[in-house]
Amino acid sequence: MVPLLSVLAQERTEDKPVSWELNLQEVEPIELPTIDLEAVYEEDSVNDLDKSLPWRYGIERPIIVNLQTDGEWTDLSNGDRIWRAAIKSPEAINMSVNFNDFLLPNGGRLVFYNFDRTDISKTYSHRHNRDSKKLGSWYIDGDTIYIEYNQLAGTPDIVELEIGSIIHGYRLGQVDDLIEGMGNRGLNDSGACNYDVNCPVGDDFDDKKELLKKTVALLNLGNGYLCSASLMNNTRVDKTPYLLTGNHCLENSDPNFWSVRFNWVSPIPVCAEDTGSVDVQTNFTMSGAELRANNAESDFALVELVSEIPASWDVAFAGWDRSDNIPEFQVGIHHPNGDIMKICRDDDPAMKENANGTEVWLIKGVSAGNGNGWELGTTESGSSGSPLFDQEGRVIGQLYAGQSFCDGTENNGDYDIYGRFAVSWDNGTTPETRLMDWLDPIGTGQFTLESHSNALSTPDFEATGILRVYPNPATTYVSIMNTRYPNLSYRLYNLVGQQIFSGNASSSENRIDVSALQEGIYFLHLVDENSQNDITKKIIVEN
Repeated sequence: MVPLLSVLAQERTEDKPVSWELNLQEVEPIELPTIDLEAVYEEDSVNDLDKSLPWRYGIERPIIVNLQTDGEWTDLSNGDRIWRAAIKSPEAINMSVNFNDFLLPNGGRLVFYNFDRTDISKTYSHRHNRDSKKLGSWYIDGDTIYIEYNQLAGTPDIVELEIGSIIHGYRLGQVDDLIEGMGNRGLNDSGACNYDVNCPVGDDFDDKKELLKKTVALLNLGNGYLCSASLMNNTRVDKTPYLLTGNHCLENSDPNFWSVRFNWVSPIPVCAEDTGSVDVQTNFTMSGAELRANNAESDFALVELVSEIPASWDVAFAGWDRSDNIPEFQVGIHHPNGDIMKICRDDDPAMKENANGTEVWLIKGVSAGNGNGWELGTTESGSSGSPLFDQEGRVIGQLYAGQSFCDGTENNGDYDIYGRFAVSWDNGTTPETRLMDWLDPIGTGQFTLESHSNALSTPDFEATGILRVYPNPATTYVSIMNTRYPNLSYRLYNLVGQQIFSGNASSSENRIDVSALQEGIYFLHLVDENSQNDITKKIIVEN
């Protein structure tokens, strides 16, 4: 155990909504009509089988809410001001918001949370402003979302906030038979033949996979649909946040409202078993993108995230191979049905095909290519746009369509097709229709590029500014604010070394109830399960 008590000595609570600190009574939510989802589920029963469509998890509901006409302002004695509003969409499992007018001054901050305060967003500030004045949030659990804007005294009164729509999430995170024969699909509801990305897939690829999984993201399209995507390296190796996905993921969506989630990986892998993966809530999310290039001929879309990837984030930028050489074998990493990250492997080399005008790699299956599909795992709807890696761990395509699905804990042996990276590279006639101008901006002409890690490995468990424990002394609870470590665990010990509590602390806001503990000194041991680096902090409990 490495005692680094001084690292967390200066505790900060400014990321917590101010209304919580002041114990302000919540505002009355604007309640939307209940949605009849029976027809939606019937459509999903068909569309979920089509990988050329993004996977639907929610319904977009137009609603105008702004600072001038809605919500409630509270003036504080120190000159600060708080604006709060709430929207309820009955029976929603989760909710997110789209701002068609978003402009925050320096000194203003915005946060979202749910009714029981168990899910809280990252904090938005003037750093999230963009030219489009549009922003789409990641989703918050529950059927009511609270929006809180805090403006410090002396801040210029130049703020524009107007919500144009919310997404009523009706699946992701809950399983409930709402209508006969049609379950409400969510976490762990991808097919049982899937392999969590931490499952072994072969000694010749497992080491590569540890870096490559950090390139893959779950992509929220801001319209109630999901795809998969991957961060891409470029020949400048300058960490420009390019994201590669499928061209069909652009349909009826605006990249300004897109948001992405990295490192959603189960710490306890399930490998083609009829049991659920362990969830880990992470705050590795970003909002907003700009379209750089797309082309239907190889079904690719390249966007650039509006914000830079924080230097502390343990993600990576994928390498690529534009040679169009036949791979020895291929591996896919993806988020099927909006589920936690999965992996699949095919040992039969893919072949080049033209699928109704789209240039693709064919994962040969029983109904196309005289093959037997994936040796391990499968892809499903929601895997759309996910990267295909060759034996060297370089991207050679992104998922377009296919008929590979689970049949129990085995897959059905059928095919998948991926748009070919080499075709995407230079098949277009303008920068807006090809990859070469963006991924080789200095014109090296090279055919391959290796992956690049974003965060440099360090021997110490550095927590300053990204991991906070408060309050201390504590009376009712201890909060762990975590915006860096996607696989953080905790154990609370008393003075004689007995373990009192333990659990997962991978959410952005984690609480440990200490109200029933006797007054005294306790030790909170935090462990990054990925690196096994750890930190211990002395906690004082006062009743």
